[in-house]
Amino acid sequence: MPSIGPLAAYPFTPRGEDGRLLTRSFEQLVDSAIVAGVSAIGVLGSTGGFAYMPRSARKRIARSAVEVADGRVPVIVGVGALSTAEVLANLAEAASVGASGALLQPMAYQPLQPEEIFGLYKDASSAATIPIWVYNNPATTGHRFSVDELTKLGRLSGVAGFKDRGANAADIKDRIQKITAELPQRTAKRLDWGFSGDGLGAQILLSGASTWHSALASVLPEICVAIAAAAAADRAPEARALQRQLTPLSVMVRQYGGIRTTHTIAELLGLDAGVLPKPLLPLPRDARALVKMALAGIDVPAPRAEATTPASSQAAPVSAAPVSAVPAASSAPASSGSAASPAAAESAGPTPRSASRSASRSTAPLKRERTTATPVTDDDSSAPDGAGDEASTLVGSGRHSG
Repeated sequence: MPSIGPLAAYPFTPRGEDGRLLTRSFEQLVDSAIVAGVSAIGVLGSTGGFAYMPRSARKRIARSAVEVADGRVPVIVGVGALSTAEVLANLAEAASVGASGALLQPMAYQPLQPEEIFGLYKDASSAATIPIWVYNNPATTGHRFSVDELTKLGRLSGVAGFKDRGANAADIKDRIQKITAELPQRTAKRLDWGFSGDGLGAQILLSGASTWHSALASVLPEICVAIAAAAAADRAPEARALQRQLTPLSVMVRQYGGIRTTHTIAELLGLDAGVLPKPLLPLPRDARALVKMALAGIDVPAPRAEATTPASSQAAPVSAAPVSAVPAASSAPASSGSAASPAAAESAGPTPRSASRSASRSTAPLKRERTTATPVTDDDSSAPDGAGDEASTLVGSGRHSG
């Protein structure tokens, strides 16, 4: 399978008080990200809240994402679970609904030993009919993959790539080079070298990775697409300048996790985001205020005609676009400069997902009101010192991964 890069967007899963999937809201998130130009969609990851739902719900979400994507971009489905048997069942169901690939992290209640982790991936690789991406998310799993571990996993025939973690540009480049040096050239070339980190998108792609995995790209696809386009075209100063606009939001993701942060952003942009699965709570009021301030400071330049994706990517092209909010679904096109409210959107009935349905999807953007506050815009290349004193005052000291 070709690279899923340069930009994979990971939406949260909007749900009602009773836990039911808010289908229209979820479809809006997926469709608007694809329309904006992301090259892949990832569902049921950490931001997608897979750990808070039964397998039956996971299958519905995976199927919905595949139907919305409708072949426009690959859909990668999270299959992580505590037992190998459950992982294999999730893998089979992801394949059955047409997923392009699977994302697997080593979930554990009892801490796993290295040989147990390798055994999990070996069993999954042997059973899978779709390619697997190794997910390195130490904040949620308690395990950080070493270079040696990823090198060993990269040799498995069922492993197609990595969703790795790097502290900064130098660490990202170092991990890629060390793993590549230990693998046969043919193996290294077939792997998709991806990294997550909402504050590191430009650095990830400029350091030689093929894919930036981003939670923010699901709710703010235009700015993330613009960053990826600039980095893919080796316009480093532009990519880094655009990346700095996401610094305060990436701080929020680190402090509170992608699921809480993207949920709040979606609400502020007018989407019926539902509620977070208990015991999770929304962002505190002061953190929400910082998110609102940060959104007001995001500005994306007009697209460049020469912007292209890396030659290795066969997915939808990435192109910058004026920043807009998640579109409100409607049974009729929205008037210029306006969009339907979430309540009206929900009452309009199901939103079409492919040519087999009769109505067309509206992509009219919601308005974002600018405030007079000055957003934090320092770099986010490694530790959060680039977030500024205001950001560190408003948020806690925890660390989460999206």
